[in-house]
Amino acid sequence: MDRYTNECIDGAKDIIQKQLSKNRIHLFGIRFSEFQKSYFWTNENIKEYFKLLDLKYKQSALSVMASGDHTFNLITYGILNIDTFDTNKLTEYFALGLKKAMILKYNYQDFINLYTKISTKEIDNNEILEIIFDLLPYMDEKYRLFWKEIIDYTYKCQCEYDNNINLIYLLYMGIRNELIKNNNYLQDEESYNLLRNNLGKANINFKYANALNLNREFSSKYDVLLLSNILDYFYSFLGNNWEYYELQEYESRIEQLINNNGVIVLHYIMMFGSSRFTSDKLFDNSGIVKDDLTDEEVYKVNRKDSNKVYDGIILKRVK
Repeated sequence: MDRYTNECIDGAKDIIQKQLSKNRIHLFGIRFSEFQKSYFWTNENIKEYFKLLDLKYKQSALSVMASGDHTFNLITYGILNIDTFDTNKLTEYFALGLKKAMILKYNYQDFINLYTKISTKEIDNNEILEIIFDLLPYMDEKYRLFWKEIIDYTYKCQCEYDNNINLIYLLYMGIRNELIKNNNYLQDEESYNLLRNNLGKANINFKYANALNLNREFSSKYDVLLLSNILDYFYSFLGNNWEYYELQEYESRIEQLINNNGVIVLHYIMMFGSSRFTSDKLFDNSGIVKDDLTDEEVYKVNRKDSNKVYDGIILKRVK
């Protein structure tokens, strides 16, 4: 087993042990550290905003890994060459290990049923471990080694601390059923089967990298770049009230990675507005307002879990 995978196993074990020893589910650690809990589902309405991207003739993408849903939605659209990145190394093992194996093994209805089952906090954790064990043959070798170690360690830990906390809740956040609706690959059986068929042809790579340095970390050219809501956290590097000229400087760097007629999903805005109010702020802890923008496009995005508020999306098209 390589050193990188061993480090990821140790990082995941630490997350598990800290919760089992206290007999409760909780978050801890420093944001953007190498080993953190990850979202099981995207909390963005990818299904809706992908309609704005004109993906029909796009062939390659660079995307944050996160829950893996950005990648799986791209593959459903036929984009099969995808480089991914994240500051959380565990996202690779969660998305390309466990979730990908679930998709490969189960048909559409069985996938929905399985997720409904494992997302229940009350399920016996030995059953969770058995389900994951049965997924091992559908994983690439390094993900199989990772999850085998995690299964064994969790079982021993739960015996030691005499508790039965669902492993999915120990490692993941955002496990609500309604978040399934945000994905085009889960809208119907036909879309799900399209993803399953395309997965075998897809070339997916992962790199541990910070979005701030993408132009230094990657050298290929892409048709699509997906940044999720990462820019909400740029104040950690640029300071509070960072300004529009700093956004333009960042855009000029990442545009080097985009082919002509490509598109950058620059920012997903959570809780952008409602029928009575639209926020003027586009990024957390930034001084940038909508009127500052020059050639970026801003759209409303409906939320699947609420009809009272909506999200937003900022696009940058590369000519």
